[in-house]
Amino acid sequence: MKSFHLKIATPDRLVFDGNAESLLIRTAEGDAEILAGHTDFLSAVGIGRARIIADGEQKLAAAAGGYLSVSSGEVSLVCTTFEFADEIDGKRAMAAKERAEAALSKNTDAKAEALLRAKLARAVSRINVWELNK
Repeated sequence: MKSFHLKIATPDRLVFDGNAESLLIRTAEGDAEILAGHTDFLSAVGIGRARIIADGEQKLAAAAGGYLSVSSGEVSLVCTTFEFADEIDGKRAMAAKERAEAALSKNTDAKAEALLRAKLARAVSRINVWELNK
Protein backbone atom coordinates (compact mmCIF):
# COMPACT_ATOMS: atom_id res chain seq x y z
CA MET A 1 0.00 0.00 0.00
CA LYS A 2 1.29 3.48 -0.85
CA SER A 3 2.24 5.80 1.98
CA PHE A 4 2.23 9.54 2.64
CA HIS A 5 4.04 11.82 5.07
CA LEU A 6 2.05 12.40 8.28
CA LYS A 7 2.86 14.82 11.04
CA ILE A 8 0.77 14.87 14.24
CA ALA A 9 1.36 17.54 16.86
CA THR A 10 -0.29 18.83 20.03
CA PRO A 11 0.60 21.98 21.99
CA ASP A 12 2.79 19.76 24.21
CA ARG A 13 4.66 17.56 21.78
CA LEU A 14 5.29 16.13 18.35
CA VAL A 15 3.29 12.90 18.46
CA PHE A 16 4.16 11.36 15.09
CA ASP A 17 6.37 12.34 12.18
CA GLY A 18 6.77 9.69 9.51
CA ASN A 19 5.14 7.73 6.72
CA ALA A 20 1.68 6.21 7.07
CA GLU A 21 -0.59 4.21 4.82
CA SER A 22 -3.83 5.47 6.37
CA LEU A 23 -5.21 7.99 8.84
CA LEU A 24 -8.81 7.69 10.01
CA ILE A 25 -10.03 10.55 12.18
CA ARG A 26 -13.27 12.14 13.35
CA THR A 27 -13.67 15.56 11.75
CA ALA A 28 -16.37 18.16 12.25
CA GLU A 29 -18.11 16.73 9.16
CA GLY A 30 -17.77 13.07 10.24
CA ASP A 31 -15.11 10.40 9.91
CA ALA A 32 -12.48 10.97 7.21
CA GLU A 33 -9.90 8.49 6.00
CA ILE A 34 -6.78 9.85 4.39
CA LEU A 35 -4.84 7.64 1.99
CA ALA A 36 -1.90 8.39 -0.32
CA GLY A 37 -2.96 10.69 -3.15
CA HIS A 38 -5.83 12.26 -1.20
CA THR A 39 -7.07 15.54 -2.60
CA ASP A 40 -6.23 18.73 -0.71
CA PHE A 41 -8.46 18.96 2.33
CA LEU A 42 -8.93 21.08 5.46
CA SER A 43 -11.24 20.31 8.36
CA ALA A 44 -11.72 20.90 12.05
CA VAL A 45 -11.13 17.82 14.19
CA GLY A 46 -13.97 16.53 16.35
CA ILE A 47 -13.81 14.37 19.45
CA GLY A 48 -13.35 10.67 18.79
CA ARG A 49 -11.18 7.75 17.89
CA ALA A 50 -8.29 8.02 15.46
CA ARG A 51 -6.51 5.16 13.70
CA ILE A 52 -3.12 5.29 12.05
CA ILE A 53 -1.72 2.49 9.91
CA ALA A 54 2.04 2.81 9.55
CA ASP A 55 4.39 0.07 8.39
CA GLY A 56 1.36 -2.24 8.24
CA GLU A 57 0.63 -1.81 11.96
CA GLN A 58 -2.52 -0.20 13.34
CA LYS A 59 -2.39 2.23 16.27
CA LEU A 60 -5.52 3.60 17.92
CA ALA A 61 -5.75 6.96 19.65
CA ALA A 62 -8.22 9.37 21.18
CA ALA A 63 -8.17 12.80 19.53
CA ALA A 64 -9.97 16.04 20.26
CA GLY A 65 -9.97 19.51 18.74
CA GLY A 66 -7.65 21.10 16.24
CA TYR A 67 -7.46 20.72 12.48
CA LEU A 68 -6.52 18.27 9.74
CA SER A 69 -4.81 19.52 6.60
CA VAL A 70 -3.88 17.68 3.41
CA SER A 71 -1.83 19.81 1.03
CA SER A 72 0.19 18.52 -1.93
CA GLY A 73 0.33 15.05 -0.39
CA GLU A 74 1.54 16.24 3.01
CA VAL A 75 -0.82 15.50 5.91
CA SER A 76 -0.76 17.58 9.09
CA LEU A 77 -2.90 16.86 12.12
CA VAL A 78 -2.73 19.45 14.89
CA CYS A 79 -4.87 18.42 17.85
CA THR A 80 -5.67 19.93 21.20
CA THR A 81 -5.23 16.41 22.60
CA PHE A 82 -4.02 13.21 20.95
CA GLU A 83 -3.33 10.12 23.04
CA PHE A 84 -2.39 6.70 21.76
CA ALA A 85 -4.34 3.88 23.41
CA ASP A 86 -1.34 2.68 25.43
CA GLU A 87 -0.92 6.20 26.90
CA ILE A 88 -4.48 6.42 28.26
CA ASP A 89 -5.09 5.98 31.98
CA GLY A 90 -8.46 4.19 31.92
CA LYS A 91 -9.24 4.79 35.59
CA ARG A 92 -8.58 8.51 35.22
CA ALA A 93 -10.79 8.64 32.11
CA MET A 94 -13.62 6.86 33.95
CA ALA A 95 -13.32 9.27 36.87
CA ALA A 96 -13.49 12.24 34.46
CA LYS A 97 -16.62 10.74 32.89
CA GLU A 98 -18.26 10.34 36.29
CA ARG A 99 -17.39 13.93 37.27
CA ALA A 100 -18.82 15.30 34.03
CA GLU A 101 -22.01 13.27 34.38
CA ALA A 102 -22.46 14.39 37.99
CA ALA A 103 -21.94 18.05 37.09
CA LEU A 104 -24.38 17.77 34.17
CA SER A 105 -27.07 16.43 36.48
CA LYS A 106 -26.98 19.72 38.40
CA ASN A 107 -28.56 22.89 37.11
CA THR A 108 -26.01 24.65 34.90
CA ASP A 109 -26.17 27.49 32.44
CA ALA A 110 -25.86 26.86 28.70
CA LYS A 111 -22.16 27.76 28.53
CA ALA A 112 -21.24 25.46 31.43
CA GLU A 113 -23.38 22.69 29.97
CA ALA A 114 -21.60 22.89 26.60
CA LEU A 115 -18.21 22.65 28.32
CA LEU A 116 -19.34 19.70 30.43
CA ARG A 117 -20.73 17.88 27.38
CA ALA A 118 -17.36 18.32 25.63
CA LYS A 119 -15.55 16.96 28.71
CA LEU A 120 -17.94 14.01 28.80
CA ALA A 121 -17.42 13.28 25.09
CA ARG A 122 -13.64 13.40 25.51
CA ALA A 123 -13.77 11.04 28.50
CA VAL A 124 -16.02 8.60 26.64
CA SER A 125 -13.70 8.68 23.62
CA ARG A 126 -10.67 7.97 25.80
CA ILE A 127 -12.48 5.09 27.53
CA ASN A 128 -13.54 3.57 24.21
CA VAL A 129 -9.99 3.65 22.83
CA TRP A 130 -8.53 2.34 26.09
CA GLU A 131 -11.02 -0.58 26.16
CA LEU A 132 -10.23 -1.50 22.56
CA ASN A 133 -6.55 -1.74 23.49
CA LYS A 134 -7.00 -4.03 26.53
